[in-house]
This record gives sequence, structure tokens and C-alpha cells, in this order.
Amino acid sequence: MQDPCPTHSPGSPAVGRVWPRVLATACLMAAAVGGLIATPAAASPTLTDQAARWLSAQLKVPADRITVQAPDPRWQMPQCPSGVRFDTPFSNANTVRARCDTPQWQVFMRAQWPEEVPTTAAAPQAPGASRSEPPSSMVQPASRPPAEPRRAVMLTRAVSRGSLLSAASVEPTQVPAREADSLLISEAQFLDQMEAVRDLPAGVPLRQTDIRPAVLVRQGQWVTMTVGQGTGFTITVRLEALQDGRLGDRVMLRNTESGRTVSGVVTGMNAAKGA
Repeated sequence: MQDPCPTHSPGSPAVGRVWPRVLATACLMAAAVGGLIATPAAASPTLTDQAARWLSAQLKVPADRITVQAPDPRWQMPQCPSGVRFDTPFSNANTVRARCDTPQWQVFMRAQWPEEVPTTAAAPQAPGASRSEPPSSMVQPASRPPAEPRRAVMLTRAVSRGSLLSAASVEPTQVPAREADSLLISEAQFLDQMEAVRDLPAGVPLRQTDIRPAVLVRQGQWVTMTVGQGTGFTITVRLEALQDGRLGDRVMLRNTESGRTVSGVVTGMNAAKGA
């Protein structure tokens, strides 16, 4: 790389007196510009990075050992001025939910990490003391208390595939420990904005595999789209949906009067927010 501040020996004494000041100023400007160009902008953490850090704090597992699967690449994450919040809405921590209150959206991501085997440190001994082991005949197996039933929720009535679920659709129940697994849904609030993936009978405990984010906007239906929220003015317009969409999905909408198509982010039942 060429030196931005080369030496120079002017022939004229007058020029020789002025040149060092000019050269010094030019060198400072070149160094400043060079520093700006050489310093890359810090990239903001992605949603998966934020989720991994949050899980790391919850599970006490190093963040670099946690892998979080990115959402569907077709989904564009809306801005969240109120801050993205994370939780694990199901009975295990392998499903992480990222959600925003304003505007309202949520997305689910799968997480994996290696099994951690806890170790117990031996108690320190006094110097010179010998450690003796009790005879095997004196070792008694530790008694285990009986496993307690697991909390779950079950449907109060049969529902068909695609039916929208809510807390009013279920009631609490207990599942025997021998029949419980990590997929059981323990809280009714986790059914918000969810739908059944198949026909489900009443009286059966719900599992994560029974539900999925609901289709809140359907092709051909009217959608109320809000534009300008948070900018001091709000415009609401009714448009026709050109495709199905779940919470947080970006869908195409059409103004039936002008024929113009626009895109919006699904925020609720038959509701969207302008891009």
C-alpha cells in the first residue's frame, strides 16, 4: 500500500516553510478517512443469535454450543421498537418463541444443544488423610420417590383440522408419569393463535405435535391493513388477501378498486400492518 504521507524536499525555502503544515493537515485527513473506511460497521445480532444467548442464560449452557434453527426465509421480521421477548412455551426448551408486543407478532424456532452430564466434585480431605470406601455389602441403593403426575391440558370438545384453539377450548388435567413425555402442553395460554393440525377428540391431553401457528389470513377474504402506525397518523384500508398467511407472515393484498397490490405483515385475525 502506498504511503499517504511521502517525504518531500521542496526546492524553494518559502515553500519549504509552508509545506510541512500542508502535508501534516493532509496526512491527518487521510488517516481519518482511512480509519473510517477500514473500520466495518458492527452487525446487529440476528434473531437466532439473540435466542441462543437467551437460552444460554436459562440453561447454563455456553451460547456457542446452542444451535437455533432460523425461521422460514420467506418470513421478514418486522421491526420491534418494544424489544423482542423470548420464552419456551412448551414443556421442553427445544422450541423457542420470539415475540413482540408492538406490533404484535411471534415466531417459533427449534433449538438443539449437546447433552450436558453434571459432575459432582469430591469433598476436600485433610492432608495425609486416607479415603476409605465402605464394603460393598454396606452400600444400599438410594430410594427414589414415586414420579408425580405431569400437568397438561386437554380439549373439552372434539375439534376438526384447522380449527382455531384458545384457552377456552381446554381444561387442566393430570397425566400419569409413565405416560408423560416432553411434548405435553402444560399451559392453556400456549394455544393463543394456534390451530389443530388434525382432527382431535375431546378428553385427550394435547401435545406440541397436535398444534401449529394458525392461518389468520386466508386467500379471498377481506383484510384490514393499518398503515402509518407510530408516525403520528394512521390509515386503515380494507384489501383482498391474495394468499394465506400466519402470524408474522408477509402476504400480498389487493385493492379491488384500483387493482393495485401491496404487501403487509399479518398481525392478527384478518388484520395486517403495512410495510
